[in-house]
Amino acid sequence: MNIDWSQLITKAMKDAAAAALALDTAKTELASRNASAAAQIARIQDRVDTLGYGVDSGEATEEDEAELAALTISLKAWKAYKFQLGKVATQAAWPKSPSWPIAPAIPDIAADPAALAPDTI
Repeated sequence: MNIDWSQLITKAMKDAAAAALALDTAKTELASRNASAAAQIARIQDRVDTLGYGVDSGEATEEDEAELAALTISLKAWKAYKFQLGKVATQAAWPKSPSWPIAPAIPDIAADPAALAPDTI
């Protein structure tokens, strides 16, 4: 009987493969969460800027100012969430079982161009 030692898979090799998979999975999840957070921040920041132009020019209504105030709070929450995501990979439990921060609520922006675009099939 001949043994093909090149086919040998040790426990250390299995552990290394599992660790590599856990790292890849965690990095993919972190990248996805970061991309979503960045998209929300950009979306909210755009509306905050637009409303700010109205305030600066004296054309904003009370409703505009109320929307600006609410979105400013939401923007701060999303920025804090993005900052917290930046610390996930430094946790002792990374990458096996990271503690993910809770994402803030996604604000409804009635004037959001993406929301106003017709659905495509």
